[in-house]
Amino acid sequence: MAPRGLPQAALARVREVIAPNGRVIRVRPLHGGLSSSVHLVHLESDDGTRQAVVVRRLGEYWQRTDPAACAREFKILHALRALSYPVPQPLLLDVQGGPFGAPTVVMSRLPGKPLLAPRKRSEYLQQIAATLARLHALPVEPFAFLNDQRVNVERTLAAFPGDKNDPLQATVWSEARAAWPDVARAKRYHTLVHGDYWPGNLLWVRGRLTGVVDWEQPRLGDPAKDLATCRGDLSVLFGLDAADEFVERYLEAGGLAFENRRFWNLLISIYAVKEINHWASVYPLLGRADITPALARERIRAFAEAALAMSA
Repeated sequence: MAPRGLPQAALARVREVIAPNGRVIRVRPLHGGLSSSVHLVHLESDDGTRQAVVVRRLGEYWQRTDPAACAREFKILHALRALSYPVPQPLLLDVQGGPFGAPTVVMSRLPGKPLLAPRKRSEYLQQIAATLARLHALPVEPFAFLNDQRVNVERTLAAFPGDKNDPLQATVWSEARAAWPDVARAKRYHTLVHGDYWPGNLLWVRGRLTGVVDWEQPRLGDPAKDLATCRGDLSVLFGLDAADEFVERYLEAGGLAFENRRFWNLLISIYAVKEINHWASVYPLLGRADITPALARERIRAFAEAALAMSA
């Protein structure tokens, strides 16, 4: 569970740092977050200047499994901003939680909001793909502080996390586990990986992609992880054809070869098939009331079955 409502002490801390001698005008929660509590805080400085900032507090899961996520996000946002990648500016870090009640990052508000129902799907997929290709082309030296992706993969494969009564979940996990030794030994790319690159973490203004948010899970590793993650969500939103078109657009934009596709799609499926009912609660909040839990479940299972059918 993510912490809810911002305490008055938290708002006072934000005002003190962002708008000294100013005031808080308005606070509202932002929809879509499952692992964190996210609020938009509007402030007015003593000179009348107004601005809005985003306050993101880690939920219980991240506090328990990865308490360093806030400090890491704060640091990676600085590095990405220095490389002119479209991310928020980090403004305040509180790793202890203090008045916020949980580890917290305060950042600038980027223009735009998530877009899950585009009018021109191919243009939409092209921008998503090009922005990801640009991420994977960044130098890795500024991100040397990040963990290697292999650690997380091996943790996922160490023990079956799903429902033993669901044959699809069990098969996906066992097939991914069997494939991993060969994938781990193969020559691979080593790039910055977002970790949760999907349309809900992308911001848009009038059909133009303006920013990438939610940097809780970045790693250094194989960019195919990001492609597989996005393919899974695109398959739920639009079907498998859109997921495949996204990969084509990524390669056209100069993206790196999507190797070991079967493994990475299987890896994504392990948790996607298990958690889809929970994840599906976000789609209506982001403008896709047509994506019911039943439809989301049907489509992600089709994605997992297609991954099993892949030859490589």
